[in-house]
Amino acid sequence: MKRVLRRYLYFILAGITYLIIHEGVHIIQAKILGIYKGIRLLPLGIEVLIIQPPTIEGFTLAAFSGLSSVVTVVIGYILFIFSPRILKLKKQPVKNYLYYVTFIFLLLDPLYISLLSFYVGGDINGIAVGLNLPYFAIRSIYFVILVFNVYLVYKKLYPAYVIKQ
Repeated sequence: MKRVLRRYLYFILAGITYLIIHEGVHIIQAKILGIYKGIRLLPLGIEVLIIQPPTIEGFTLAAFSGLSSVVTVVIGYILFIFSPRILKLKKQPVKNYLYYVTFIFLLLDPLYISLLSFYVGGDINGIAVGLNLPYFAIRSIYFVILVFNVYLVYKKLYPAYVIKQ
């Protein structure tokens, strides 16, 4: 039972880390662009509120909406690349935490933008409108990233952590 609770704890901590990074990028950009209005707490996270109607458009709007997902996925790739070094750490809690952070950072934004955006919208709206691209194109790109990242997690990340623990 303790083992299961620890897994949930690491998963929740990794989720909080994701929220801090992902929404933090939105907040920093909103402050720089002068459109920051506040933060709203939602049942599954937080939302950065911006001045309405938006005073940004084009590439700036796309960057505001999409940079946070790029940052989290890139951090996931960096952690994945460094996973052999992470596995050599002596502190098991740190290894466990970094495994879940890597897992979430590689999968959550690609899943959110490719599939979950059908139901919740969110960042995809700014990306598509800002780049003047169809939603299908954005979802397709993120879906390819999702499939690739699922492969990395399933075939490389998970076995490395399970075997080494």
